[in-house]
Order: sequence, then structure tokens, then C-alpha cells
Amino acid sequence: MDKKDIAVRAAKTFVQAFFGVLVPELAAILNGGFTDLPTFWKAVAPFVAAALAAGISAAWNGLQAYFTEKKEMY
Repeated sequence: MDKKDIAVRAAKTFVQAFFGVLVPELAAILNGGFTDLPTFWKAVAPFVAAALAAGISAAWNGLQAYFTEKKEMY
């Protein structure tokens, strides 16, 4: 597994997580708009959740690639 493959996997995870949390949040936003900080957070939360999921995916796949490479050396 190379770095490009890890980046592609992280990007796919970002898109999946983003749309997974965007749909219910979008419904809440459309009902009230950006009237205060909690409502603004509802708009930003999908990006944060998706970024965290993508970061975890990248770290996991990076560690997996590292240990697989080490294992193949011996």
C-alpha cells in the first residue's frame, strides 16, 4: 500500500462521513438558518466529523502499510 492509496482511502472516508452527517444537519439548518453559534456549529460539524474520520482512516492505513512492509522485510 503506497501513500497515494492511503490518500485515496482517506478521501473516500471523508466523502462518506461528510454526506453521512450532512443530510440530517442540513435539515436542521434549513429550518432556522444561522442565527447563533450553535446553529453555525451545526453547519461546521459535518466538516469536522468528516475530517476526523479521514484522519483516523489515513493513520490506520499508514500504520497498516508500515507494519506490512516491516513484516515483508523479515
